[in-house]
Amino acid sequence: METQLQDAVRRAARRAVWIAIAGAVAGIAIGVWLSHGGSPLEVFLTSLGCAMALGGLGAALSTLVSQFRLKHLVSAATGGLDAAEQRDVQRAVLSAASIPPALESRAVAHAHVLEVTLPLVTAQQLFLFCGIAGSQVNGLASDVTSWFRIVLVGVLVVVGAITVVQLRRSLARVRRFLAAHDDVAAETASTPPAQR
Repeated sequence: METQLQDAVRRAARRAVWIAIAGAVAGIAIGVWLSHGGSPLEVFLTSLGCAMALGGLGAALSTLVSQFRLKHLVSAATGGLDAAEQRDVQRAVLSAASIPPALESRAVAHAHVLEVTLPLVTAQQLFLFCGIAGSQVNGLASDVTSWFRIVLVGVLVVVGAITVVQLRRSLARVRRFLAAHDDVAAETASTPPAQR
């Protein structure tokens, strides 16, 4: 199951990167066409905005579709648990809270899933903020003195950076959890999912 999830995430990541590149190239071409005859600054901002918007939003949508398709693999680790048990597992992995021994193997399995999927979620958020900011950069081409758009782009950059940092910290906490439970992790990795 874990290998299947890793392979699926790798394919999703590769697909998102290619979509981002294709979208960026198409965005540059569209931006140059739309701003033809304008000032160099207008051409630059329009091309940059279109590249960020098409590449970012296209890749974000691709990763979102991939996550939806992977939902059955992602939820397998906590399948059959009630809502309270799922919260206990989540809290144990992400905040180092104590966990009942009966749920420890489930928490380790869930941590393995998060270790594989959190980088994809981070990339999705990065692509999404890039796409949204790109649409605002594109608008700056027609009014470079628009303080509202300038502030909005700044806010998007800051919020996007904070989101990515928080996701990276969550990944670090997941890895610390796995390191602290390496004996259970080794046992879980060698046990077929049907026997857990």
